[in-house]
Amino acid sequence: MLTTDPKPVSIKGMKLLKDIIEQWGFVTAEQCAELAEYFPRTELIIQWGAMPRQPMKAINVAKRIKEVEDSNQDYVRQVFIKSESFRKLKSVLGVELDSGNPML
Repeated sequence: MLTTDPKPVSIKGMKLLKDIIEQWGFVTAEQCAELAEYFPRTELIIQWGAMPRQPMKAINVAKRIKEVEDSNQDYVRQVFIKSESFRKLKSVLGVELDSGNPML
């Protein structure tokens, strides 16, 4: 059962964050499930094929993607962490910010 109460952060949870940073904030389906488990309130963005981008907490992303794809409304192109959250995460973890790169 999914809950909005996060599990205690473990080595696995920290590795998950490190991997997402290395992927420039993009999240795979497997990582999305792990985020929902360890960091359920993390704000993610679902980028659809045609529909507007949709911000959503990690705990709700898989359900929303299933609803949209099962109803043939659209397909998911990618899921990623909001840029503001991505920058904060990098800062908290001590990852160097490249001020010359607008993606960071």
